[in-house]
Amino acid sequence: MNKYEVLWIDDDAEKQDAFLESAYLEGLNINYYKTSKLGMEELTSKIEHYDAVILDAMVYNDSEDEKPGLMGLLRSIKKINSLADRKRIPYFIFSGYIDKDEHSSAREMLADETIFIKSKDNQALFDAIKKAADQQADTQIRHKYQRVFDVCTEKYIGENAGEDLLTILMNIDNISADTQFNVLRKIVEDIFIAFNKFQLLPKDFITPSVALNESSKFLAGKNHKGELFSEKGYQHLEGTHIPSQISSMLWNILSITQNGSHRSTIDQHVKLVDTSYLIQSVLYQLLDVIAWFKIHIKSKPKTENWTRTIEREKSQADIIKGIVINLSVNKGFAFLQPNDGSDNVFIPPHLVTENNLKENDIITGEVEEYIDNRTQELKKRVKNL
Repeated sequence: MNKYEVLWIDDDAEKQDAFLESAYLEGLNINYYKTSKLGMEELTSKIEHYDAVILDAMVYNDSEDEKPGLMGLLRSIKKINSLADRKRIPYFIFSGYIDKDEHSSAREMLADETIFIKSKDNQALFDAIKKAADQQADTQIRHKYQRVFDVCTEKYIGENAGEDLLTILMNIDNISADTQFNVLRKIVEDIFIAFNKFQLLPKDFITPSVALNESSKFLAGKNHKGELFSEKGYQHLEGTHIPSQISSMLWNILSITQNGSHRSTIDQHVKLVDTSYLIQSVLYQLLDVIAWFKIHIKSKPKTENWTRTIEREKSQADIIKGIVINLSVNKGFAFLQPNDGSDNVFIPPHLVTENNLKENDIITGEVEEYIDNRTQELKKRVKNL
């Protein structure tokens, strides 16, 4: 059954359990508000999330302290029309008593509107909502990829992932690799954060930023030789390693979408062939991973199935010797200029303060990679001295 997200503004919505249950059985997931003000604030912030709006004829306008009236309905209709440049969302007037004689003047004001009467027209309303919503391009996309969007909720990987996917899927033949590679990588971050939420990935892998490669290897559990990976001082024990096919897809997605020197060959390829096929192939692999994630969680895998190892041995690549330069008096950070002539590395303010660093100090630092939250670029910084 197709599912529809519906916004309902009604001052007595919480008392209408029978209607809400009937709507749910029809595939309509209804989120209700008691005032036009709150309902329209929700619609303005998340109109792309909704497929239709139900409006009570007599409803609170600004607050529950006032008397319900036609003003709230008119305000809602005006706001919905003003959002048409973003989405022409269908709306439906649903009233319990506007058909009575004493409300003839209200009916005249709404002469151009179709009005559904509560109890009498419930099924007709459900049918009208689904018919109108099915004509919406975004609704068609969500229905086509419903198993994926079922996972893009706060229960699983979050609504932001769903919004990003919807934007990409609606423009799939004209998507820009330059921007969308980063969006796809961000969705992988959402998945890893969800792994942690379900206690399937240690917190150290997602704070202070998501360690993409380490998370992927930890979840896979073993390398091609069958040896357990040791990542960030953890080993993932047998029994909950993700399937090899999922592991391979995640690794492929990350190898193509991550920023860094290796991306230059990807960018050159995209410019050379001038198609969107590569990013589409990555997108569809990601959709498969998302659909699998819900299956995995519903199987109730063993949680915290890992062991701490001795602090990981630091490779030579992690350790850099050099001098402190460009110390900012106002902001507190500095840079490490490596002796080997490689690129300077950012030194966070807390390390400068804790170690009382000064210009030209000779230091040895442990370096880590991280994702810059502002630019979404992969960068390096000194982790420890």
